[in-house]
Amino acid sequence: MAMGKPQLVVRIPPSLLSDLNGYVETTGISKTDVVVCAIAQYLGSTENLPLTQRMAELEFKVLKLEALVKAN
Repeated sequence: MAMGKPQLVVRIPPSLLSDLNGYVETTGISKTDVVVCAIAQYLGSTENLPLTQRMAELEFKVLKLEALVKAN
C-alpha cells in the first residue's frame, strides 16, 4: 500500500491566515499548494514545487519567449 504525504501542522498569526485565505479565494489554488510552494521557494527546492506552480512558471516563460520572437 502506498503511503500518503506527511502532514505538517503549524500555527500562524490570524492576519497571515486572512491573507492566505484571500489569496486562495482569488487564485483558486489550494492552501496546501500555496504553503508547499512558499516553503520550496524559501528553501531553494524548486523540484518540490507543486505541478500547478511549475506549469504557471513554464507558461510565463513561453509568453516571454513568444514576445521576444514577435519583437524580432
